[in-house]
Amino acid sequence: MGVAPNVDTLYSLAWLDLDEGAYALTLPDPGDRYLSLQVGCADTSSPLVVSGRTHGRELPEVRLRRGPRSVSEDGGVLRLSTPERWVMVVGRTGVDPHDATDVAAAHALQDAITLVTPGAVGGAPRDIDRRLARLMRQDEILDPATFLVSLAAVVADLGPGQVPDEVARTIDELGPAADEPTLDAVAAGLRAGYDAVRSRVRHLGRTMHGWSVNDRGADFGDDLLLRAAVAHAQIYVNPAAEALYPVCETDADGNPLEGSAGPYLLEFPPGGLPPARAFWSLTMYHGEGLLVENPIRRYAIGDRTPGLTRDPDGALRIHLSVTEPGAGHGNWLPAPEGRFRLMLRLYWPEDAARWSPPPVVRVVAA
Repeated sequence: MGVAPNVDTLYSLAWLDLDEGAYALTLPDPGDRYLSLQVGCADTSSPLVVSGRTHGRELPEVRLRRGPRSVSEDGGVLRLSTPERWVMVVGRTGVDPHDATDVAAAHALQDAITLVTPGAVGGAPRDIDRRLARLMRQDEILDPATFLVSLAAVVADLGPGQVPDEVARTIDELGPAADEPTLDAVAAGLRAGYDAVRSRVRHLGRTMHGWSVNDRGADFGDDLLLRAAVAHAQIYVNPAAEALYPVCETDADGNPLEGSAGPYLLEFPPGGLPPARAFWSLTMYHGEGLLVENPIRRYAIGDRTPGLTRDPDGALRIHLSVTEPGAGHGNWLPAPEGRFRLMLRLYWPEDAARWSPPPVVRVVAA
């Protein structure tokens, strides 16, 4: 899945080549368990999400094909036509990772998801798959020659009309066999672009108390920098109606979150918990957006975390630190020594536009 994996749901993942034909997916009755199906396109947009929010417990069959973008539903069948060749389909099944019985039940629900393909799956991967699989992600980001090779391969698969005109013209002018001065210019552009993307992560939308909230979800429009920032920090987010993902990289004083500078405290006031109908959670990531290894194997805290304690007035204090706080690990979310990033998840957010996450406060020893 890339960056920012969650520990609230189990993933069911498929990459589909729509040039091979049409696909059909069926979903079981989830009962009271959270279950969703998201279709993500190559540009990281999401034209379709099916869940209990959209259909209750009677989830439709989903049929996918390549063609002009359209969505229609009739007789329990939801049809999506999209011009992209490659699409990702991801199912999310709610789970309590601390409960082995619940994990087994979630696996059983995953096993009931079916995908009917137009032909046999398997065999040798295509040349482009083998070539791209050997490339290091960091090289694609900052090495100009590697970047141009990857870019040309991706654009060739997208097809006509899938790349903005100004971007397509620039790609044509560069070509895969650029000379040294051009490669130097591309390298400088990649570095500047990467810095711009990292900066935009801190300003995905509404900003408050060090948090950035993208209320647009995967609806990027022409904002290419927002698309890139979301892909960098939280790729393949759901539409905002399905889930919100507030991100925090700085404390209440505007300083970067860093484990060695902590500890920190995040306090939800009485009545101020994240407003989510399905569930909410707070996940810890290191500076590159992946989970943090820790001695208690806790990667997130949320409404289903066992052992959480609240203050007498109902406030919830979450301790963010490298070492276990004196109060014990009930409300402890372990942090790395270096830079880290926090992400809240609100699934089926309610009136979230009026809600603001509280600041992350650095605790200063008395």
